[in-house]
Amino acid sequence: MTIIANHVHLMPKTDGDSPEGDADMVIKHMDFCGIDKAVIFAPFARQMEGDAEKANMWALEEVEKHKDRFLPAGTLSPIADDAVSLLDKVYSAGVRLIKIHPSVDNHDIADPAAADFYCRAEELGVALDYHTGTHRTRLSNATPYKFDDLAWDYPKLKLIFEHIGGRAYCEMFVATLFNIPDRVFGGVTSILAGDKTSPWYIGIEKFQVFVKMVGAEKFIFGMDFPWNPPECTRDEIKLIQSMDIPEEDKDKILGGNLCDLLKI
Repeated sequence: MTIIANHVHLMPKTDGDSPEGDADMVIKHMDFCGIDKAVIFAPFARQMEGDAEKANMWALEEVEKHKDRFLPAGTLSPIADDAVSLLDKVYSAGVRLIKIHPSVDNHDIADPAAADFYCRAEELGVALDYHTGTHRTRLSNATPYKFDDLAWDYPKLKLIFEHIGGRAYCEMFVATLFNIPDRVFGGVTSILAGDKTSPWYIGIEKFQVFVKMVGAEKFIFGMDFPWNPPECTRDEIKLIQSMDIPEEDKDKILGGNLCDLLKI
C-alpha cells in the first residue's frame, strides 16, 4: 500500500517556540511509519519575522531538495493585504493546497476581507486546509456553521477540515461533509491515537461510523508533524488499516483522496 500523508509543519531551525522539525526529521518520521510522500506546510509568518512570503519561499526550497518525498503546500492568512498576490505566487510554483489557521492568525473566517482570497482560490482550484476545533481563541471566529456557509457561498471551493473539529465539533463537521456531496473533506489528523484526553481525540469507533455515514472518499489522513511522535502516526495508520471497511476505502483515506484532490 502506498501511503501519502497530509499535514506536515516544516519548522525553520531558527524557531524557538515550536518543536524541532526539519526536513531530515520529517523523512525519518515518514520512514518509521512507512509513509511514501507527504504534503509539507510552510511555516507560519510569525515563525519568520512576520514575513509570509519568506516563509513560503523557504519551504518551497526545502521541498525542492526532497521532491521524491515531499509535496508543496503554502501557509497563508486570507485577510492579509498580500494574500491574493502570494496565493498567485505559490500557485505558479506548483502549490495546490494552502494551510490556514484561524487561531494562529487570529481572524474570523467570515471576515469580508477574505472574500477576494476565497474567490481566487476557487478560480485556481486550490484547496484550503483549515485547522478546526478549539485552540484557545474565540470559538466564534471559526464555528462549524461558518465553515458550512463558506462551502455554500463559494460553490467550487475545495476545503479540508483538519481534526474534523475535534471532540467538541466532530459531528457538526461531519454534517457539512454530508451536506456538501463533493469538494469538502475531513482531515484524519491527531484524532485516532495518542492522548485520549486531547481536544482532538475522536477515536476509531466513532470515526468508523463517520466513514460509513458519508463515505471513505471524504477523508484525508494527516501526520500533524512535529507535534505527534512517529509512534502515534504509526498507530493511527494501523488503526485505519484495521477498520472494517473495504481495502480500497483504506487506500482512499491513506492517500488516494489526497492524490485526487491535488491531481497527482
